[in-house]
Amino acid sequence: MKQLALLLLLGLGSLLHISCKKEPAAGEVLIRVKNASSYQFQSVQVIAPGGENSYGALGTGEETAYAAYPTAYKYAYVKVLIDGQEFVFQPIDYVGEAPLGPGKYAYVLSVANITQGNLTLTLEKQ
Repeated sequence: MKQLALLLLLGLGSLLHISCKKEPAAGEVLIRVKNASSYQFQSVQVIAPGGENSYGALGTGEETAYAAYPTAYKYAYVKVLIDGQEFVFQPIDYVGEAPLGPGKYAYVLSVANITQGNLTLTLEKQ
C-alpha cells in the first residue's frame, strides 16, 4: 500500500512539473532579461509596445524568469538601477522593424563602464 501511495505521489509530482513549464501560447512572445555586466542591478524595467514588466533585482550573470508580451521587438525601452543610478536604453522608434515571432527570447543587458553610463541591449533567441 505504501509503495502504491509513493508511486502515485511521484507520478503526480512529475505531472505537475511538466505542466508548470511555461511554453509560449499561440502568438505569445516570452522575454527574459540577462545581466551580462559586472554590476548588480537593483531593478530592471522593460517597456515594449505590447506591455511593461518589472523584473526586480538581478545579480551579475543572472537571468530572470520569462514574462509575456503580446508584441515585442528586438529592442525595447529598458531602465536599470545600479547603485542608485539610472541607466536607460531608449529606442527612438520601431519604424521598419518587424515584431518578434512567437517564442522565447532574452534581452542581454550590459554596462561596460558605470562612469560612462552606457547600457547596451542585445537579443538572444532561446
